[in-house]
Amino acid sequence: MIKIDEDFVAEVGLSEMPPAEKEVFMAEAKEELEMRVGEHLGRDLSDEQLEEFVQIQDPRLAAEWLEKHTPGYREAVKQIFQNFKEELFAERAEILGAAA
Repeated sequence: MIKIDEDFVAEVGLSEMPPAEKEVFMAEAKEELEMRVGEHLGRDLSDEQLEEFVQIQDPRLAAEWLEKHTPGYREAVKQIFQNFKEELFAERAEILGAAA
């Protein structure tokens, strides 16, 4: 399972970020990751399918729906997450500079 938490922050080299900024960073990172995943997966879905998906509130049902309508979505999500982590790691000096 993909999580944006303290372990994620450490993995991308941002452990030294002050706690208040770290909380904001984690929330923003989660939002950015969700947007990237949504954009990627949404490319292959019709408007009707997208509307159907956004109505699903239960995470388990959402996963089942994705499995049915976008085979291979788990691998795509893993790759997007890995790319995101690499991007953040490469930009850690700038991120920490902005947080200081």
